[in-house]
Amino acid sequence: MSINRISKNELLANYDTFLFDADGVLWTGDIPVPGAIEWINLLLEDPSKKVFVLTNNSTKTLEQYMKKIEKLGFGHLGRNNVISPAIVLADYLKSNADKFSGEYVYLIGTENLKATLENDGGVKCFGTGPDSIRDHTDGDFIHKVDMSIAPKAVVCSYDAHFSYPKIMKASNYLQDPSVEYLVTNQDYTFPGPVPGVVIPGSGATSAAVTAVTGRDPKVFGKPHKPMADFLLRRAHVDPKRTVMFGDRLDTDIMFGNANGQLSATPIQCQNESENSEPQKQGWISRLLKGQSMDPSSWQKQSHSSLLSNSELMYEFMTHNYRPGEQDAYLDAFGKYKNEMNQKNPSIELVGSWTCAYGRTRDQAIHLWRHNKGYEDVDSSISLHGKDSGIRAADNDVAKLCGRRKNLIVKSFSYWREPEQRPPNHVYDLRSYVLQPGTMIDWASAWAKGIQYRREANQDVGGFFAQVGQLYVVYHIWAYPSMSGRNDTRHATWAKPGWDATVANTVPLIKKMQSKILTPTKYSQLE
Repeated sequence: MSINRISKNELLANYDTFLFDADGVLWTGDIPVPGAIEWINLLLEDPSKKVFVLTNNSTKTLEQYMKKIEKLGFGHLGRNNVISPAIVLADYLKSNADKFSGEYVYLIGTENLKATLENDGGVKCFGTGPDSIRDHTDGDFIHKVDMSIAPKAVVCSYDAHFSYPKIMKASNYLQDPSVEYLVTNQDYTFPGPVPGVVIPGSGATSAAVTAVTGRDPKVFGKPHKPMADFLLRRAHVDPKRTVMFGDRLDTDIMFGNANGQLSATPIQCQNESENSEPQKQGWISRLLKGQSMDPSSWQKQSHSSLLSNSELMYEFMTHNYRPGEQDAYLDAFGKYKNEMNQKNPSIELVGSWTCAYGRTRDQAIHLWRHNKGYEDVDSSISLHGKDSGIRAADNDVAKLCGRRKNLIVKSFSYWREPEQRPPNHVYDLRSYVLQPGTMIDWASAWAKGIQYRREANQDVGGFFAQVGQLYVVYHIWAYPSMSGRNDTRHATWAKPGWDATVANTVPLIKKMQSKILTPTKYSQLE
């Protein structure tokens, strides 16, 4: 089911288990997200509700994590409410005591992780701390390492002392197929306090070892199954009555999808009272909901299904009309629009603009919504090929154009669908060509960043390409005027946190462009 809003009462009525990511959802750095403490406390006061904080952070012991939670104001959460990959991994080692009890584990990780695995997992860890190439040779190559200790497992996690000797040792230990390869999580980076600075995570260390050994690790953090299995054993939760609150598509939301929970796109939540208007809850606006899926095949889920929970398809139609022919072009386009409306009413013209500023002045851009999804796309192809009225109207438009381009796009789940607007707006169409393979990272950053741009009702729609040039993103913003645009953008930069969104997304961009558009008489977005 696809929904745009869900109320507090609906959440409480339909879900018994509430799972939360930590940083970015309950708090940001050392600052609680507004409303989060009250929401957590409300859930904990209800004996029928179960609450768990699922963090991929294994650099702290549980005791250290509990101190942070209490300091931030979440003191009602107890030790059993917190689950990390370190806890799940220690439980795995303890549950397989016949193999691991009292045995050695080679650990690429922190001293805190070592303490957790030794105290709760019953193993003996070695390998933490510095291990420099100069400890082994004065040259550039190491040809031999000390293999006198035979571990039962190699564990990879975040390690600030990660080095070539550690890769070499781990890889040689793993030549023995009986030595298990265990990884806390595969987050390649994690957030830090300095915008624009990339901090490599556990995924970076394990990626190097995996590349050398060719072995696939058993991973204990989100979105992987061991954490879900641990949760089921500990709490006996019903996945269908479980909701995951998260801010990363590649961990939190995949975790929800993989285990049959409510997950995957930001929706807006409201407080309800009999005599009051709904009030937006800051962090709850990042609640994510998506389609449930077969847990055994979540790895095969397409990016599109993670990025969008809507069956709607959109089409950007870009026409470069001949200079001096704008009026004639718009008349011809109006006839074409009428033909389309008559032949297939579910293909709807949402936005229609001419370009005031941008790469070219003599350009029109139209946004069509295919309300029946790909069924309407197929219908459009058929109509343009076989219907004489559509073909004639389309040819009349073409005669007035030098170049035409059509792109099929889908809307991001954390953006609203474009809605009719009153007159007197200018529109800023921003296009971003991304580095291949970075769309999930882009969406994860913007799922949080969009909150900074909603106060002025400026967000119209956000889309990603399906057909045409791929790895392209389109954002449409509305402003009362160009001076209003300037004021709104300055106000956004003054908001704490917006700079982090920019810092996290700029490195993903190959090329970007902005066009200022003014509506035509055919546009619902006026």
